[in-house]
Amino acid sequence: MMKTNRKLFLLAVVFFTSVLMVFAGCEKNNEGNNGGEEDGDVLTFMTYNIHIANPPSQPASVVDVSAIAKAINSVKPDFVALQEVDRFTDRSGKDLDQAAALAELTGMHYQFFKAIDRSNGEYGVAILSKYPIEEHQQVSLPIVPGSGAEIRTAGWIRVKLENGEDFVFASTHLDHLSDENRELQSRELLKALKSYQRYPIVLGGDFNMDQSNDVWDTLKAIFHVPCTNCPSTHSATNPQTAIDFLILNNTANNAFKIKSYETFAETYASDHLPVVMKVQYKD
Repeated sequence: MMKTNRKLFLLAVVFFTSVLMVFAGCEKNNEGNNGGEEDGDVLTFMTYNIHIANPPSQPASVVDVSAIAKAINSVKPDFVALQEVDRFTDRSGKDLDQAAALAELTGMHYQFFKAIDRSNGEYGVAILSKYPIEEHQQVSLPIVPGSGAEIRTAGWIRVKLENGEDFVFASTHLDHLSDENRELQSRELLKALKSYQRYPIVLGGDFNMDQSNDVWDTLKAIFHVPCTNCPSTHSATNPQTAIDFLILNNTANNAFKIKSYETFAETYASDHLPVVMKVQYKD
């Protein structure tokens, strides 16, 4: 009789332990699912001046696209704005399309936007996108005659997000020599994007000016800077000033809430730190 009772007791213990394990497993899975659903509508943006994939600590002849790709893959962004991008140049490699190579290494779609001819090839900005590109456009950004500056460009893409909504992502690189050039370029950029203002727009770029610069007053006619004291981005090894930004137009600012805005600590691949912003649709 005692043996029978002991067997029944052991069976009961095993049964209740199994039930508890099942419930614990269900609870764990539910927590995981809730976390995924909560983060499911988060979009991650990155802007990165890649210094033509030449690590500053290396000779000018060294091109390390894989180091840039490693930084991007570490973040897993939905969109990347790239600046200082070479395409089939003598200095970076006549057979190297840097934007295409980065797209292959990251598994993303891409679009290159030429600013100028350089080193027997092309030089400009680019965009990487997790989403197929439905439209791409660009505008040449002018300079004050006689300023000795180089023509810049801005390029943008339109995609459909998973929720079916149209979204515009843009990349630019403003002049580094004078406020006069940056003012002229900012006005031209706003004019070019005017017909897209009904869409949410995020613009990433190297603006070559910190937040105290008066040219921001022009850009803020349409765009919002998501931080009052944005993190410094240059130089990568000793960041002293914020000149790289991700900014949102009015439509995007009304649609999204900012979850985070920070630099990514990659100090080898470029002389700039990449900026990463995560947003989520407002309720």
